[in-house]
Amino acid sequence: MTLQRKITYRMYPNASELDALERWRGLHCRVTNTLIEEHRRRHEAGEKAYSFSAMCKDLTAWRGYVDALRDLNAQSLQVTAKRVALSFDAFFRRLKSGDAPGYPRFKALQRFGGWGYKTYGDGWKLLQPEGQHGKVRLSGIGTIRIRGKGRFSGTPKTAEVMCKGGTWTLSVTYEVAQEALSRQRGSEAAAFDWGLDKLLTIAKADGTLEPVDNPRWLKSKLDAIKALQRTVSAEEAKAQLGLAADAPLKKGQRLPVTAKLKRLYAQVRALHGKVARQRHDFYHKLTAELVKRFAFLGTEALAVNNMSCAPKAKHDPDQPGAFLPNGAAAKAGLNRSILDAAPSMLLGMLRAKAAEAASVFALADTRKVKPTQRCHRCGALVKKELNDRVHRCACGCECDRDENAAKTLLRWMLEGDFWPGTGQTGSAFMAEWPSETPPIAG
Repeated sequence: MTLQRKITYRMYPNASELDALERWRGLHCRVTNTLIEEHRRRHEAGEKAYSFSAMCKDLTAWRGYVDALRDLNAQSLQVTAKRVALSFDAFFRRLKSGDAPGYPRFKALQRFGGWGYKTYGDGWKLLQPEGQHGKVRLSGIGTIRIRGKGRFSGTPKTAEVMCKGGTWTLSVTYEVAQEALSRQRGSEAAAFDWGLDKLLTIAKADGTLEPVDNPRWLKSKLDAIKALQRTVSAEEAKAQLGLAADAPLKKGQRLPVTAKLKRLYAQVRALHGKVARQRHDFYHKLTAELVKRFAFLGTEALAVNNMSCAPKAKHDPDQPGAFLPNGAAAKAGLNRSILDAAPSMLLGMLRAKAAEAASVFALADTRKVKPTQRCHRCGALVKKELNDRVHRCACGCECDRDENAAKTLLRWMLEGDFWPGTGQTGSAFMAEWPSETPPIAG
């Protein structure tokens, strides 16, 4: 049995290779915008829907009389067309289900990521001698130095050339044997509660607790980012020739980008990029350590979109058109902290690594188990507001809110349908767990 995994390499092009990469990126961007425009034209003209096969036929025709497109790899153009087709499929699906449709946008070159290859050897090939950093040969561009490695070896299948923040990367999808991905499996059981004061509060089966501090990557750089953004805003106001600082740009008018603005934009990208890399590296190491220690691990399913949504506006009944304070400023700070902690990234990495270690990673249904509200000792529901940080129950149990949630989740996993009315059972998760596992201490 084989699985697909990605390895991302950093590319180091020379001046001529960089010019070629930028030219190809611009052409793929123009192709994307042209296909979106053709979708719109056909819809307004009442013609048949623009399918993926129709796009490929048009691309073949365009390559016949556009010299610039003739230099591009044909399959890479098909990958670009497939992305446009998928974006419109998702648009119509959302439209049909009544969700916010989100019409596919035209792409500015600065916001266009890159292009892909769908077959190894067709337009791209890896050259990686043992003991040396490798290279990738891109047809029509050149042989570019790359750096990067994975913990497995496999057969390369597809690739994506991406540019983000001025850095070029090559993301290669490998077909890997399942045994090549196996990880060391632990022998303990634990559950954790995710939070902001403490990133994780881990409750182990022996009754002990283990907190993991929240590094707050964005908060540590927030002052520097704000100061830099103020400098950017001042420079942008100067660049608006003949306009006041608070005057909007006219329709069709573009903001002049000076050399200083380009340097400032690069500094902002560098700060945000460092935060993203720190977060990614920390979570990879944390999840690898958790999977190495615990064969049975669980937490609650988190609806991050709901957790980080903006509060609804409160209309003033006495003054039509006026609004009452709704705590939007405070909620914005909370949302920033939630997104900085990136719970979805954590759960996604844990799920993948647990599968590679053949261990169990369980997610409790929050609406049924209610780990924050439910007492881990007696199972009673104790309602709490967000600012209530201590759990107090009539049974005499008193502990930290996060500690109670972690222990509640652990009892759900170890004892199954422990609380009447939850409608859940942990027996399916415990099928592979030793029967002599002791219950947690109160």
